[in-house]
Parts: sequence; structure tokens; C-alpha cells
Amino acid sequence: MGCVTGDIHRSSRLYALLIGLHVLTGVSKSQGSDARRSFVELRFVLEPQDAVTVRGGVLQLDCEARSDQGVPVISWKKDGVLLSAVVDERRQLLSNGSLLVQNVLHSRHHRPDEGSYQCLATLEGLGAIVSRTARVTVAGKRC
Repeated sequence: MGCVTGDIHRSSRLYALLIGLHVLTGVSKSQGSDARRSFVELRFVLEPQDAVTVRGGVLQLDCEARSDQGVPVISWKKDGVLLSAVVDERRQLLSNGSLLVQNVLHSRHHRPDEGSYQCLATLEGLGAIVSRTARVTVAGKRC
């Protein structure tokens, strides 16, 4: 994998991370050719935002990324750990990249849905970018 460089640009209500993935093309010592460097654009169009939800409610965190080299695969982390929909059937990765959590859980000693969330956009064989961190808080009476 090549080196990764990033430059953050701000536009109205949208943070887009432009990342150049250093890709070597046409490398062949036997032909004596030089390595050519090209850059791949991989950026967030939509990043998750802080959210307040209620116990028993529905939580949706949005994420969308684009690239000039195909469709990025979106995955999610909670508190730094990669989420798996298989582990918790209440969680669903929507086709647009958003994370949907149904029947939000929250009690005095059990708060599995509250925390810090990030989405990852990955281009197979090229690299990945990580979104801003969104803080999710569950409001209401604690049991």
C-alpha cells in the first residue's frame, strides 16, 4: 500500500476529506520503465453528527463517501471497536451507508448504544478514511 496524504476542506455543513492514495502503476524493472504516480480521490460527502435519542427509540447515523475509483465500502466503529450487525440484530447497515439502531437500550448499568461512533470508507486494495467522531447520548430517566 502506498503513502496517504490528506487535506481537509470545509464547505457549508459538509466536511469533505480529500485523500490521495499513492498508487504505483506501470512498474517493470525488466522493461526499464519508471514508476508513475497517480492519486485516487476518496472523500466523505456526509459524516455522522452528534445525536441525542431516547430509550426504546430509533437512532440513525449517516455516512456517505465517494471516490473516482469505485464505490467505497462503509463500515462503522463504536468506541473504537468495529461493529458487526451479526452480533446485534438491532443494528442495520443501510444501503446508503447509514447505521440504523432500533430499540435503543439504556439502563443504569447497561448502555450499549451510547458512545462515540465513526464510519470508515474503504477502497479495496487502496486504503481507507475515517470520519469525524459523533457522540451519541441517550436521554431520559435512567433505571
